[in-house]
Amino acid sequence: DQVLRVTARNEEQIVLLRVLGEQEELQVDFWRHPNIPGHPVDLRVPFPNLQEVKKLLYSHNFSYSIMIEDVQ
Repeated sequence: DQVLRVTARNEEQIVLLRVLGEQEELQVDFWRHPNIPGHPVDLRVPFPNLQEVKKLLYSHNFSYSIMIEDVQ
């Protein structure tokens, strides 16, 4: 699993992150929830879903970084 730090630039991206969190098949676990644009959002993503989540973030122009490379 990895923990990604995502920054939502506007309210629309906040909503997209919330929708991402509601997709049970992706099993995304928010460590810091999306509330205010410009504030970092931390989410743990299970390894099998990592590429799909990263593609989704990329396709919606999110900036993100890997905060924890390998969560044990």
